[in-house]
Amino acid sequence: MLLRKGLVEIMQEKKISIISIIYKVEPYLRQCIESIVNQTYKNLEIILVAGEGDDGCYKICKEFADQDSRIKLVTCKPAGVSDARNHGLEVMTGDYLGFVDGDDFIEPDMYETLVKNLEEYACDIAVCGRFYEFMNVSERDEAKPPVILNPSQALDMILSGTGFFLHCWDKLFTRKVFEGLSFPVDKHVEDRIVVNRLIDKADRIVYDSTPKYHFRERADSLSKEEKMTKMNTIANEELAAYIFRVHPELRDVCESFMIYEHITCIQNLMLKGSRDKEQIALHKDFLKGVAPNLKQNARISKKVRLKLWLVTYCPHLLLMFTRSHVKKQNDEHVRFKL
Repeated sequence: MLLRKGLVEIMQEKKISIISIIYKVEPYLRQCIESIVNQTYKNLEIILVAGEGDDGCYKICKEFADQDSRIKLVTCKPAGVSDARNHGLEVMTGDYLGFVDGDDFIEPDMYETLVKNLEEYACDIAVCGRFYEFMNVSERDEAKPPVILNPSQALDMILSGTGFFLHCWDKLFTRKVFEGLSFPVDKHVEDRIVVNRLIDKADRIVYDSTPKYHFRERADSLSKEEKMTKMNTIANEELAAYIFRVHPELRDVCESFMIYEHITCIQNLMLKGSRDKEQIALHKDFLKGVAPNLKQNARISKKVRLKLWLVTYCPHLLLMFTRSHVKKQNDEHVRFKL
């Protein structure tokens, strides 16, 4: 116990800056902020970035800021997540940097665990597992022993869908990996563009899949909108091009990732009854272009190969299967709404 106490005291000499972007999340905000201020790791700089015009959220933020000197309340015009995060980066002074979305919440020992992993394994980025919160059920990642990854191994895990993904909120970063980087305000799906570069700047990444972050699944999330299909495609193409350029050894997994993502876009557009035939044709053109490589690429799973065959020869059957799957998911998982 004394050894444990000493380790925590040494760790807490390092300050963590936590940036939370807050806009139109009033029903969930108190739980979010309470979960941050009540962390077992106390040396925190809590930066709440509130959008102007959202009086309900601002009032809650001000209430917490008046009670806790660790909180910095920053306001800015609503100009997107990237702009808001950059406002937070401008005022952060911590040794480590983390992010918590305003409609989510975290386990009491999340940041103590992440700092411990950073220090114990001498890493630049620590990643934790997640809870997926629905109104009627909570699901979680399976806890496994921590694994240490180099950038190539981490990006392989991300692209193959065998671990964590390119989100900011389930990670703790050393300040040095953020030097010279900011979030692009002229692009969407900014996490994918920025986090892969942060991973590439890290010498070592530790992934502990023990769930510590509660991600709230929302039916009204921007990611559910049809226009996000095109934005996701642009971000994925930039992501894959960057990774392939820097890590040519990941060519096959990049190609497999892009095939999966283009098929998913087609499924989403079909589900929404999209009349944008040009956009669907662009996704199909990509799939036709990679078809000659299928036999040589062992990273493409049997499931993806089946979907690709259905897209090509039986799209109506793919739509039927997709509708059935989505209905089952919606029946079993009720998403939150504002």
